[in-house]
Amino acid sequence: MDYVPDHVLRTLWYIDLMARYGNPLPWGDVDRYAQQAVPRDAHRKSPFGGLGEIIGRDGMVIHRPDPVAAYLKGVGWVLEDSGVAKLTPAGRTVLVACGEAADELAAEDPEVADVALDPQDPLVYVQLTRRLQKAGAGLLVDAYFKADSLVWLIESTNLRRVLISSRQPRSERDRQTIAVALATVPNGSDVEVRHTADPSLHDRCVIGEKGDVQLLGSSVNGVGKHLTAVITPSSDISQVYRKKYEALWGDAAKVEPRPMQA
Repeated sequence: MDYVPDHVLRTLWYIDLMARYGNPLPWGDVDRYAQQAVPRDAHRKSPFGGLGEIIGRDGMVIHRPDPVAAYLKGVGWVLEDSGVAKLTPAGRTVLVACGEAADELAAEDPEVADVALDPQDPLVYVQLTRRLQKAGAGLLVDAYFKADSLVWLIESTNLRRVLISSRQPRSERDRQTIAVALATVPNGSDVEVRHTADPSLHDRCVIGEKGDVQLLGSSVNGVGKHLTAVITPSSDISQVYRKKYEALWGDAAKVEPRPMQA
């Protein structure tokens, strides 16, 4: 549905998600979420994502999306009830009309199936976020994770551990940028990032809080650029991944938060 802006639809989905999992989104946080830039294919002026303007590949400045809370309330898609945002029947109809299957929205655990993340899909990061929500306070294994994705990780998922590689030529600079982001972005201290030079770190995966495993076809930085997939392996394969990467995590060095130098 081309006449519903992507960030409006993304916000509707997030309001619905938070309510269904018993953590309704405070009304004051609606625009904060809507205006948070997702980590798409762009180079940011700031050394970490989610703050200020971004510069696209063509060099044009892309401004933060417009606020949506007043609009959503005005058109009757969302209401403010006791200080929190709630989806109305009309808002849910918009979600369904924009491609969200009604039975998927109502399911207790809609993310059991594998999914392809198409870069042409304007909701590609919504799909990724929905899958990662399943992992709870789990571990993201992503050798190429960048500071640009940290704000999105904190605000849109419950993942609280990230394992990165320190073998790449630019890894030292990336770690320094992540260290600044951890000390600077809101709630950065909630996430622990560790790095390892072990050459066996090459696959991307998410190990859930309860031990479930999801395999990622690319780094989260690559979602939105290339066709990729999120796959749930069999239990025996999951056990191998879980054992391997929890061991690497235990031996890895912590990226210590570092305030930005004046």
